[in-house]
Amino acid sequence: MKRRIKAVLNFPPVSFVADVVSLYFSRRVNRSAAQLAYFLTLTFFPILICVSAFLSRIDFSLIRLLDDAKPLLPEGVELIFRDYLGYLDNNFSNAMLIAGIFLTLLFASAAIRGLVAFMSELFGREPDVSLRSIVTSVLFAAFLLFTIYLSLAVLITGNWFFHSIEALVGISDLVARFGFWQWLKYLLLLCIVFLFILLLYRFTAPTRNPYPPIVPGALLASVALAGSSIVFAAVVSSSTRYSLVYGSLASVIIMLVWLYLCGNVLILGNVVNYVIWCRKNKRPI
Repeated sequence: MKRRIKAVLNFPPVSFVADVVSLYFSRRVNRSAAQLAYFLTLTFFPILICVSAFLSRIDFSLIRLLDDAKPLLPEGVELIFRDYLGYLDNNFSNAMLIAGIFLTLLFASAAIRGLVAFMSELFGREPDVSLRSIVTSVLFAAFLLFTIYLSLAVLITGNWFFHSIEALVGISDLVARFGFWQWLKYLLLLCIVFLFILLLYRFTAPTRNPYPPIVPGALLASVALAGSSIVFAAVVSSSTRYSLVYGSLASVIIMLVWLYLCGNVLILGNVVNYVIWCRKNKRPI
């Protein structure tokens, strides 16, 4: 019996998962994920200001955007989106936009520096606290904002593009005929998220040889982010009693749990890269 258990534990996929789980607890991934969720929460509302400004420039319906993104958003988060974007729609100003961009860069760069510090510790490096690292994190925060805009463009331009052709050419039901775009745009959105995570992992990986892999963890993290968000949204939507526990704070709690879940997935993707790196170079975990 003991031999069978030992054989199962030594089976490569099982031992690999065991190493990832061991690192999750020994390196306190949950603590880093909580820190990341905190800064993402601070970034959340300034980003919505920037999103509102972007959508107002192209005269696009916020409600239609939320309908397109509904499969990926938990119910409580969607309610926060609707309420806050509705407020911004009636009270928007250029000063608010400037403040939104500044706070997005400030808090998002802090989140990235926290993530970089964890990855440095994971790979046995000293965290870089130089001015260069601060500037780089701000640039990465700007790239995050660009990624969000690009993702919005993917969500928006499908039906918007076909509706424009309908009005121009006079062909009816064009959007219905090209309904495959509804699925294709989510695939493109997944590719954009994968590219962002790939660059983020490259930025946080050691620069010395041998270079750790980044593609497996980035691919796993991007798919897991989409899958876990969909599952979490479905679980929240099927539950009708969570508001009895948290009352009026239910939507905020759901958002925090969702961001904490995303933080765990994002960090675990690089933990997977680290385990692959250690096994390839025969290093101790």
